[in-house]
Amino acid sequence: MATEKRGSNNEDLERGIKPSNKLFFLNNKLCRVIASNRGMNIVYLFNITDQKEQTMLLSDFKKHRKRAYTVRKACQLLGRTKMQVYRYVANGMVKPPVGILPGGERVFTKKAYYSEDDIFEIRNVMSTIHRGRPRKDGKIVNNNVLTEKELRAKMGDAIMLYTKTEDGRFIPVWQEETY
Repeated sequence: MATEKRGSNNEDLERGIKPSNKLFFLNNKLCRVIASNRGMNIVYLFNITDQKEQTMLLSDFKKHRKRAYTVRKACQLLGRTKMQVYRYVANGMVKPPVGILPGGERVFTKKAYYSEDDIFEIRNVMSTIHRGRPRKDGKIVNNNVLTEKELRAKMGDAIMLYTKTEDGRFIPVWQEETY
């Protein structure tokens, strides 16, 4: 018992990968929350892409914001390596992540972010890529891509119930929509 690794049984169930809690996408521009005042219903933002401060209603911000995920966490959500995602970017299949520098520029030593909409777009592109030897009928076979509901569950938006099969795999058996 003492020699077992903790959490080794739950590696397949890696759900609820957390996004950044200070950075968000608003109108496809990366923004940082400076301060918020719930009593006055105001949030102060710094628009990183345009390099300017903004003020807006907190209720509107909560309604229109999109979560920001680093490239590493986006790759964990999608079940791919960074090199595979960068290969999709280099081939022009998906757009590159937004950098933290002015204008969304990316630099090797600085972090870059994908919005949740971008992650779903990458998932759609991955579902059109055939894996393995081509079929004679031309259909696409790709069993390693998550469904949209499974991806939402990994993001923490839905609840998924898994059961363990005899060979040690986890399969989803029930899901619930949360609003």
